[in-house]
Amino acid sequence: MKRIRTHAGLVLIGLGVVYLIGAAPGLAPWLWALLGAALYFALATLAGVVEAVGYGAFFLGWSLGALASDVTGLQSLKLVGTGSGLLLWGWLESSEAGTWLGAALLAAGVLVFVWESSLGVWAALALLALGLYLLLRRPPEKAAEPEPAQREDVYRALLRWREQEAARRGIVNVAVLADAELACLAGLPPGAGADEIAACLGGDLARARAVYEYLQGLRES
Repeated sequence: MKRIRTHAGLVLIGLGVVYLIGAAPGLAPWLWALLGAALYFALATLAGVVEAVGYGAFFLGWSLGALASDVTGLQSLKLVGTGSGLLLWGWLESSEAGTWLGAALLAAGVLVFVWESSLGVWAALALLALGLYLLLRRPPEKAAEPEPAQREDVYRALLRWREQEAARRGIVNVAVLADAELACLAGLPPGAGADEIAACLGGDLARARAVYEYLQGLRES
């Protein structure tokens, strides 16, 4: 109940500020909005009404955007300012709603600004170029995947090599190549280099060179 009463009071204050922005003579609309923002921030700071921060950020952003709009004649800056203010609220209060709403308004403001300003033609040309690029670019060529039979042949060859190396050095076979390393090596594309082999072996370049030389010998035989 208290939360509802708090937001009702804040909304009524906001409606009063909006009326002063739109109808009251004597001060520029952006200045009324700035005074409204100051009132909200005072409520948050002095009276502990933390919910007032979001309202204050909204009017602060709009006031700065309206001031920039009066100077430049670009109405889109009001949207940009409002979105920036809500983003500020989202950042200060870790508010997801403020962040998303602010980002949406800011994006809309930037889009309107582009079309409203002299950048509109360049933006249209950039969109045309991007569309042509997406349509005409060639997809990157994927490395050839080994066929299942080829993968099985490589796996069996490495299995034999592991047993031979283990017997020659008098160690257990998994000390030469672990099972997971064997599976990784068998799944590499044909003609994989020493760097790709090393990635399967935890970066062990010495073992990678030995495996590479063995596989090269198999291909040449």
